Amino acid sequence: MLTIGQKLDANKGIGPGFDFLRVFLAFSVIAWHSIALTSGSAESAADKPYWAFVYAIVPTFFALSGFLVTGSALRLPVGQFVLSRVLRIVPALFVDTAVSILIFGTIFTTLPVLDYLTNPATLKYWLNIVGEIHFFLPGVFEDHPITAVNGSLWTIRPELGCYVVMTVLIATGLARRWQVVALSAFFVWLASLVGQESHMEFIGKHQIVDNSRLVVFFLMGSLAYLLRHRIPSSRWLALIALAFIVTSTAFGSGAVLVGSKWYLLAAAPVLTYLIVWLGLQVLPRLPIFDRGDYSYGVYLYGFPVQQTVIELTGIHIAWANFALTFIPVTLLAMFSWHVVEKPTLKLRKRFSLAAKIETQREAAAHSSVHPASAPSTAQPPPSGPRV
Repeated sequence: MLTIGQKLDANKGIGPGFDFLRVFLAFSVIAWHSIALTSGSAESAADKPYWAFVYAIVPTFFALSGFLVTGSALRLPVGQFVLSRVLRIVPALFVDTAVSILIFGTIFTTLPVLDYLTNPATLKYWLNIVGEIHFFLPGVFEDHPITAVNGSLWTIRPELGCYVVMTVLIATGLARRWQVVALSAFFVWLASLVGQESHMEFIGKHQIVDNSRLVVFFLMGSLAYLLRHRIPSSRWLALIALAFIVTSTAFGSGAVLVGSKWYLLAAAPVLTYLIVWLGLQVLPRLPIFDRGDYSYGVYLYGFPVQQTVIELTGIHIAWANFALTFIPVTLLAMFSWHVVEKPTLKLRKRFSLAAKIETQREAAAHSSVHPASAPSTAQPPPSGPRV
């Protein structure tokens, strides 16, 4: 039986289904937000029959990210890794923040434009660029059932937290040790369990506990990558994982299981295996979406466009909100990729090339004054998935 690593290597480090999954998950977030925004309920979906799917969307994203980012992390020195992550996240987030403030905000605010632009809440919203997330703009969407301009951005902080953890692992030389990553995931889970059960109340407690769940999934994805040559790529294991999710949905109580850290301990490896296995399958290539990685743009612009649809139409029907959102979000995601993200990735490659040339120059200078060492017999590691 082939392992996950063998299938990944056979595809030159690119899982053929990962692009489809990223876009599918991004639009799944919009589908759920269509229900929440039109109903005015930001409460949990724990009492809905589809609760397991809703609560799996974002954690699955993080597991997928952990798997893919680890492949990148193992190929890059720590400085290049940090630069890579900054260039991947910040430029598009900067443009999204500017669009939200200067376009959506100035059009829909009920305040005079100058008062709106100089309002402290508007100025604070600019801090989203550096991960200090704010959700509201003065006078914007304030009569909506949910008044946040971009509620999706809550995941930026845990995402940055995951990158900090990965940076520390690279800097300490521990990123390749699966035992360390496994222990890290366990201790993050344990800390969240202690935080959840603790009677101490402090600012941000519930947010920290919720965010820790996503870090666990990210580390599970990282662990799956490190053990890729030991984990079998099995249709039967994928079916068992799917059966676990279906059974949980059908017979489990979402209100009980969603808040259970014990369920998290079981669900994290199950969901991680399922999403990685799916990513290694040949999934349909969606028309238009095969021209670039539009998932980040869909994530960034989905929520404000959905709020705009409600503002312009007054329609509070979930399926209609999703349908009316689909095309403008896709266009904005294409803009984000082709105008912002893709050119930035070229900058990333330029910096990487410059670093490589500098390293080669240093090596040449070193060899000119020292005897050349014997050629190494070590084999280079297999190329990881591209991010």
